[in-house]
Amino acid sequence: MQPESGTVTTARTASRGHGEEWKFNELESMNQHHDIEPYWKDEDDWLCTVKFLPSNDPEGRVFGADIIGCLLGYAQLTNARALALVGDPEACAYEVLFSFSTPWDKDEFLNLVRSNEDMGSDYIENDFMSPTTEEIRNARPLVVVLPEDILSRATLIASVLCAVTERGPLG
Repeated sequence: MQPESGTVTTARTASRGHGEEWKFNELESMNQHHDIEPYWKDEDDWLCTVKFLPSNDPEGRVFGADIIGCLLGYAQLTNARALALVGDPEACAYEVLFSFSTPWDKDEFLNLVRSNEDMGSDYIENDFMSPTTEEIRNARPLVVVLPEDILSRATLIASVLCAVTERGPLG
């Protein structure tokens, strides 16, 4: 089957290099008739947070993954889109962006953040910011950006958080 005009076909493979470096080999086949922008670039209501995930601080890395996991769970519970981009590769800094369909969804997301004893209102005031248009345009799905160990832990936490919320407390 041939791609339609204006579509992008991408295949990515990741291989682990030395240290925490990830190498991506990208094969792209693209019809050059249009410069295709990500469809989420026109969404209006965004929040962004930066997480440092240093390879030389295992406890800090796990804590960062836990926070990303909670935020991802809250995003799933409130119908928010979650994307990411590398903020500063040398500092192991990742930006995680959230887009909201409605003001109510955003309010519910922020209420869930407030209810988390590791985040609370201070996290909302000090750690969330509005991303720039360029950051929104450059953001990609978490699976493409975050290191595998962080993504695995964050996904597990988000899944448990959503299951507990839907079924009530475990026990």
